[in-house]
Amino acid sequence: MSTLIFWVILLVMLLGAAGTILPVIPGAPLIFLAALGYGFYEDFQHINITILGILFFLTVISLVIDYFSGVVGAKKYGATKYGSWGCFLGGILGVIIFNILGLLIGPFIGAVIGEIIGGKKPDEAFKVGLGTVVGLAGGAFLKFVLAAAMIIIYLSVLL
Repeated sequence: MSTLIFWVILLVMLLGAAGTILPVIPGAPLIFLAALGYGFYEDFQHINITILGILFFLTVISLVIDYFSGVVGAKKYGATKYGSWGCFLGGILGVIIFNILGLLIGPFIGAVIGEIIGGKKPDEAFKVGLGTVVGLAGGAFLKFVLAAAMIIIYLSVLL
């Protein structure tokens, strides 16, 4: 095992872990790709198909959490289908219109607008919007835990 390559891959993985909280970096996919790269480097002696399968599964779970955490949070705070769809569409439009900041404010604004369209009063709609933010924060925490698990798997296989 090359010490330099090991540390470079670990650094990339730590950036991926930061990406679970910072929307600029593609979190779990970056960790998976780093492990895959190390697997190619060492001819898949330690990072084998089983390890890659586990890491891929954790990556998929992380992506699912990423897409649905805001909607789940909104539902917990009383969102109707209007608020849920607003959250989902607001997240997509938020990224397109406001870039990184849109990942945070898009679902909130979308949920609020969706609930108002659905007939809720603005204060009730605002509560659903806050639920979206709570869901996104919870999702970020879960994604960070998954990223940490992925890094621990990498380290446990190589150390």
